[in-house]
Amino acid sequence: MNILSKAKEDGPVVVLAIGTQEILDVDWLKAFFDSSKDDVLSQEFVKGVLLQSSGTDIKISLEVEALLRSLGNSWIDKLPATVIVPAGPYFYKNNALWQILRLYDNDLGAFFVSIRPTNEDGNFDVFDIKGMRTSTCNKAYLELYAPAAATALSIIHVIEGGASTLGKTKLGSLLSTEEATESIDFHAAWNPRADGYQSTGGSSSGSAAAVAGYEWIDIGIGTDTNGSIRRPAQRNGVFGLRPSQGVFPQDGMFTVFKTFDVPGIFARDLNKLRAFASKWYEDRLPGGNSEHLPPRIVLPLDLLPEDDTPQKKVVLKFVEDFESFWGVKADQINLSALWARAPPKEAYEQGMHEYLEKVGRDTFLYANYHSAAAFRDKYLEKFGRKPFVSKFVQWRWDVGSKVSREEHEEAM
Repeated sequence: MNILSKAKEDGPVVVLAIGTQEILDVDWLKAFFDSSKDDVLSQEFVKGVLLQSSGTDIKISLEVEALLRSLGNSWIDKLPATVIVPAGPYFYKNNALWQILRLYDNDLGAFFVSIRPTNEDGNFDVFDIKGMRTSTCNKAYLELYAPAAATALSIIHVIEGGASTLGKTKLGSLLSTEEATESIDFHAAWNPRADGYQSTGGSSSGSAAAVAGYEWIDIGIGTDTNGSIRRPAQRNGVFGLRPSQGVFPQDGMFTVFKTFDVPGIFARDLNKLRAFASKWYEDRLPGGNSEHLPPRIVLPLDLLPEDDTPQKKVVLKFVEDFESFWGVKADQINLSALWARAPPKEAYEQGMHEYLEKVGRDTFLYANYHSAAAFRDKYLEKFGRKPFVSKFVQWRWDVGSKVSREEHEEAM
């Protein structure tokens, strides 16, 4: 489509969204370039300038014309009202605009696939994105299912909030906690910490590795069932947040244990994590805005080593820093002692660890096995063979298949 009635010289251009103002002055122009966070925009794009307004005639001050000429400007024109594009850098050729995006290296192998920015994009390859296949990092799953007809509701909320998303990241296959050496179908992401050969923690590990190693990413999205945000966050040295259960509907999200599955986020910067979380789901919390709620830090002492190990010192130093950041003192508790003082009647004087020993197996692994039944059955019906899964995933299924419904319901 020809965007201008009279074609201009081909080359880099910048689109300026003027809005309703009638005069383009130097102060507005300087403010645009000073405040722009576009990682492509540079002086070279001032060669051509296209103005986009809300129907008003735009007058360009002599000072603006002089400033643009000093920066190398050759021509200025106005886009027709029927052409609406985002402000920023483009390449103008054959009387058409081509948006320019910056390419980044995926050195850590954290991304499964990149996504050209549109109004339908997302992160972490267990969330459906309209028109794209969801892989769960399992070849059989990728082979079986058609591209998604709609985008996951939790990701739609990200897009509506104005976030710019870049692609789908890798994970432990079928939301498992496989170690990197257990990832068969697709190579696991690399951990940027230490010697580069440390575990990324499985499950939502691609998002955590991307946040840890790529400075051009602020937030990574994953899911958490029984540690899939918390473990990769710890392994990759970033902050992880598991929101309250039920904040988001699970439509369009691959799940293995619906009672516990929930989207979560990673960030290097605690302030950015807090800002993103507030924008993403604070209005969905039962109590609404949480600003009035006092922050609380709980430190279970019996989960730390008894000896004064280097690892324990690191944890305690982190808690000290966390206390300083929030301006509160951590509540130190002992879970085993609390249990011993007031155990449930059903425990029959059993210790906490003894009583809860099989709960994870009877709840999570039971649900994990049965939630994949449709996948196994459909794959067998379509291809005449069972879907290949990693040894770790098969172990989970084998254990879960032996748990009875009665054992599951009792554990729940």
